[in-house]
Amino acid sequence: MSKTFDIWIGAYATQEQVGITRLLLDSDSGKLSKMVDFTGIDNPSFVTLDRSGRYLHAVSEVDVLNGQPGGEVITFELQEDETLLEEAMSHPTLGVHPCFVALDPQERWLAVSNYGGSSVVIYPIEQSGLPGPVHVRFRHTGSGPNQERQEAAHPHSAVFSADGQYLFVPDLGLDKIMVYAFDAQKQQWVGHDAVSLPAGSGPRHLKFHPSLNVAYVINELNCTVTHLSIEEPGRLVAQESISTLPASFTGFSTCAELVISPDGRTLYASNRGHDSIAIFQIDELTGQLSAAGHVSTRGKTPRNFNVTPDGRWLLVANQDSSSLVLFQVDAATGLPVFTGTELTIHKPACVVIR
Repeated sequence: MSKTFDIWIGAYATQEQVGITRLLLDSDSGKLSKMVDFTGIDNPSFVTLDRSGRYLHAVSEVDVLNGQPGGEVITFELQEDETLLEEAMSHPTLGVHPCFVALDPQERWLAVSNYGGSSVVIYPIEQSGLPGPVHVRFRHTGSGPNQERQEAAHPHSAVFSADGQYLFVPDLGLDKIMVYAFDAQKQQWVGHDAVSLPAGSGPRHLKFHPSLNVAYVINELNCTVTHLSIEEPGRLVAQESISTLPASFTGFSTCAELVISPDGRTLYASNRGHDSIAIFQIDELTGQLSAAGHVSTRGKTPRNFNVTPDGRWLLVANQDSSSLVLFQVDAATGLPVFTGTELTIHKPACVVIR
C-alpha cells in the first residue's frame, strides 16, 4: 500500500497572493501533487501542524498589527473536506516580524520567536487544542560584532526539548542560544541558561539528534554548523564548528536550515548564495560531523527544506526563484539526487511534512 505524506508550504505573500500551499507526496512513486492554495494571510513565513492535522499554526511575519508595532500568530482549522482553512484563533506576538512557530512534543505550549522584536513568546495550548493568550514573553538584549546584522538581539527560532521541559532559542544577534525551563512548582517558564557561540556566527536554527546525546545549530552569518554536547538536561556545551561551504567558494552566502536524517546518519544544511545543500556524515558514537559534499538546490536562496519521515525524499524551498524542488535521497550515501520534479510556488519559506 502506497504511503502518502501531507506537505504544507508557508511563503512570503500579501493577502491577495497564495501564502499557504498543501501538497501530497506519494513516497513509492515520488509523485508530488499540489492539492490546494490558500490566500488571505500576510507573510505566513513559518507554519507548524499539530499531530492530529486538525490545526495549523502560522506566523504572520509583519511589523504592524492593527496600527501598532507587532506581528500575529494565527491558528487555522482544516475543514473536513481538506480544501478550506478556517481561522480559529489569533493572538498578537508582542513583537515585530515573528519568524518561527513551534509546538512542544506534548502539545501543551506554542512558542513564537520575534526576529525584529528581540523576544520570544509562549502560549498555553488549551483543552480545545487552540492556543490561549500569551503566558510569558522573554525579552533579549545585547548585540554582536556584525554591525549590520547584529545591532540588536534577533531570536530566530524556538525549539522544545523532547520532554517539553526546556525551550532553546538561538539568537542571531547575540551569538547565543538562550535556554528557558518550565518550573513545575511555580507553573511558569523561567530563564535557565545561555550557550555562547563564536562571535559573529549568528545562530539561527537548532536540531537534536534522534538517538545521540548531541544537538546542532546552524549559524547564518559565518556559514557553519556547530556540534553541541548535552551535558545535562537543559544544558548544552558548544564543541567544534564546521563550514557549510566548499573551500574554493569566495562569494557571499548565508545559511538557513539544517535537517538530520531520520536514521541519524546524515545532516543537511542549506546555503543561500552558494545555493546548495551541504551534506555531512554524523559519527555514530560521538556525533561529530564530516563533510560529504554539496548538491545544487537548482534555484535561488534555499531558505528552508525538509526530509520525509522515511528518509527517502528531500524537498527544498527556493525563496528567490519561487520553486519547490524534489530530490530522492540515496539510501547508501545519503546524497540527494534531483528527480526532475519542480513546482512553482511564490516565495516559499517553510516546508512542513506530516
